[in-house]
Amino acid sequence: MFGNLFGKRNIELTPRLALAVASIYMISADGYIPDEEVGSLAAMFGGDEGIIETAVEYVKQSSDAMTNVSKIANILSAEQKEIVIINLLDVLLADGEASETEKEIFFKFAEAFNFDQAKLEPIFDIVSKKNSISLLS
Repeated sequence: MFGNLFGKRNIELTPRLALAVASIYMISADGYIPDEEVGSLAAMFGGDEGIIETAVEYVKQSSDAMTNVSKIANILSAEQKEIVIINLLDVLLADGEASETEKEIFFKFAEAFNFDQAKLEPIFDIVSKKNSISLLS
């Protein structure tokens, strides 16, 4: 009710926006955003800066990241959760390094989405291989 009074707009969390929000949590987890992760985010949405801007606004309006993990988990189907997890893992591995904070956030999403280690391992193998471009030199 008061959001519009203070210049905040009410943003409805959709599955597409949920992916953007989750990705922003991942890329900003360690306090800096490497170019590789920005590139990964831009590619994920085909250069749609509007969805990224809306996701940033949504994150800024949020009081607690973990509440948003639950909200995201609650609006996604099982297939959508898998898509988000695959994309989050791709973001996590995009710069070749995964900080402890990034891993922590990734596993919070995995837990909220009911992904255990057995379910994550084949996804990790595929995404790791996809990001092993250096082996082609």
